[in-house]
Amino acid sequence: MTTAQLLREVLKDPILKEKYKIPESELQNASFDSVSKYPIIETLKTIIQEKDRNTPDTNIYKSIKVNFGIE
Repeated sequence: MTTAQLLREVLKDPILKEKYKIPESELQNASFDSVSKYPIIETLKTIIQEKDRNTPDTNIYKSIKVNFGIE
């Protein structure tokens, strides 16, 4: 499974629409080539890409903290 296919599969989860109020069109159009206005989508993309690169989980966590200003 490619990273793009994995992203598609993850974005099918209904919790993204329900909990995060993300429109279906945003979920369908999300890709690694564009930036979403929804931080949760960008976070999922970061995790998928970094895991594909075999990045350790602690480094992924640090990357997410830096990218999204989490302290």
